[in-house]
Amino acid sequence: MSTTTSPWDARKTELELPEEIDLQLEVANVGSRTLAILADIAFCGLVLFIVYSFSFLLSRDLATDWITRFGANAMEIVLLLFIFGFQWVYFNLFEWLWNGQTPGKRLLHLRVIKVDGTPVTWTDVLLRNISRPIDTFGPMALIGLLMIFVSRKAQRVGDLMAQTLVIHETVIDWSIFDQIEPAESATSAATARAPAIRLSSAQWELLHRYLNRREQLPADVRSRLAETLHETLKPLARGTELELSALPPEQWLVELARRT
Repeated sequence: MSTTTSPWDARKTELELPEEIDLQLEVANVGSRTLAILADIAFCGLVLFIVYSFSFLLSRDLATDWITRFGANAMEIVLLLFIFGFQWVYFNLFEWLWNGQTPGKRLLHLRVIKVDGTPVTWTDVLLRNISRPIDTFGPMALIGLLMIFVSRKAQRVGDLMAQTLVIHETVIDWSIFDQIEPAESATSAATARAPAIRLSSAQWELLHRYLNRREQLPADVRSRLAETLHETLKPLARGTELELSALPPEQWLVELARRT
């Protein structure tokens, strides 16, 4: 893997993927990452404000002096722990469920990936967020900004721990594939033998993403995903011999990819 550094806001990194494809990606800069985390903090603040408002309305009739009896200092500690816990769960949960994205990152078209180009796992997400209170929030955020600015791959401490990158994600209009019609002269013979099966852009992306990454998946996950995709896409083969094929799910998906 090699990295080129031009202006700080246009750094690119070249990844050598397991498929032996060299892919050049634009690393997210300080500005876009700061805007993304500000958006996430704003969203967290809105949720916390709503929760606080509801809890205040529900508790106002229970005991008028409960805050006084509980103690102002204890309330501050509980509040700080709740805010910290909520934000920590927020970033971990979204980056895991959304494959390296939070609402703020999705808004700015950013995504967290491994340094080898593979998707992040739950362990990666956990590792990169352990140091988040140190290099992201409060005065210590200057450390995170400095690390992003001077690092060749724009990695903060958490990224170095988890071996991850934050990249700019190119928005692809997959619907263009729905508009492509095969040339009759080149495909008429093949069509006569095996009728083409048309997939939507989302279905096409789902199928090929699985086929490209299946070698990296554990055997049980790979088998389970193949079965799920097989059941999902099988209705699209209605009217062809592939509908009644007895091929195993994964081989069936490979054959389906040849027909699309």
